[in-house]
Amino acid sequence: MKVYLSFDYELYFGAQSGSAGICIIEPTKQLLALAEKHGIYLNFFIDSGYLLALEKYSKRHPSVAYEKQQVYKQLIELSEAGHDCQLHIHPHWEDSYYDGNGWKMNTDRYRLDHFSDVQMQEIITSYFNVTKNISGKAPIAYRAGGWCLPPWDKIQDTFKKLGVWIDSTVYEKGFSEEGQVKFDFRNAPSSDQWMFEKNPVEPDPVGYFLELPISSVRLSPVFFWNLYVKGRLNRSLHKTIGDGTPMAQPGTKKKVLTSYTQQALSCDGYYASLLVSEYNSRTKRNDDTMVVIGHPKAQTVFSLQKLDEFVSTVKGTCTFARYSDLQLN
Repeated sequence: MKVYLSFDYELYFGAQSGSAGICIIEPTKQLLALAEKHGIYLNFFIDSGYLLALEKYSKRHPSVAYEKQQVYKQLIELSEAGHDCQLHIHPHWEDSYYDGNGWKMNTDRYRLDHFSDVQMQEIITSYFNVTKNISGKAPIAYRAGGWCLPPWDKIQDTFKKLGVWIDSTVYEKGFSEEGQVKFDFRNAPSSDQWMFEKNPVEPDPVGYFLELPISSVRLSPVFFWNLYVKGRLNRSLHKTIGDGTPMAQPGTKKKVLTSYTQQALSCDGYYASLLVSEYNSRTKRNDDTMVVIGHPKAQTVFSLQKLDEFVSTVKGTCTFARYSDLQLN
């Protein structure tokens, strides 16, 4: 089996973005140290709008110039070490800004389809270019911010032009209509990969694009009650490393505490406790791939321990793969 450990490299998008050093740089260093320890590669989906914002505001604010220098330096280092830098788009950066004290997030236009067709094409192209220029490698894979895929017919020609042919956004039975976050993957096939052309959830055997979906897991309210109780009882173990606040999604907490929900398989926080069991279940049904999503900002002492245990347990029976490996094949 191929296991893709993927991390969305980004700040928080709530009232407090958090600092680059604590949300991104330091936890990414810990992830890279883990990867070096085990001799594996990681995949980073880079929040490319953030990179452009760093470029823009570094000319006005010394603090942003320093932030830019640190972030760009780390991206170059992880790329040179062989880890992937792929394309991640949060278009609300078009409306967000730095006010001299911190990043002010405006998420009124959180999804690509909040923009015109021409604007979407321009955003994708400029975000692709900055990622390519900093990492030194052209992205071939895309992940939509917040899982919010726009209508594919609006963006497919732009992706083809740029050479982006892999999407890794969908997860089986995923669905949300909470606040600005809207996506519907309930019609996606129960498969670990497929080709498509016009719609990422509709397989097309002769399609140009590959969907490499994030693995999906059905969780009971008991899982989330355990998460919240343990988080309160041992904050030092379960508190996220990042120092920001998530974007508000009204109703989400009540939903997960009262009903079964379908979630993307994550290595963030308490979710990392699921990795070994989910790997074993996928091995039994002979899946070819397992895609895990994570965020440097959302790592905890607990999740890093569990991720280390997971890699130690399974690395002799799988390959920790990069999206770029598919280009070589």
